[in-house]
Amino acid sequence: MPESERPEETAEISQAERRFVEDLAVRGEAVPAGTEPLPPGATHEIEEERDGVPLKVRRRRFSAR
Repeated sequence: MPESERPEETAEISQAERRFVEDLAVRGEAVPAGTEPLPPGATHEIEEERDGVPLKVRRRRFSAR
């Protein structure tokens, strides 16, 4: 198995990804899909959610200004 695909690294990455998405939502930078126009401060759209917890986001713009 290549070093880049070790199970412990995969678990760390998914934990980091999950934390990143949750933090976006907490800061108001991620909004539900279909929110038009994007509110001030939002840069991402939540594409997938389970039990109210965002799992996957898509960047909509780079600056919230």
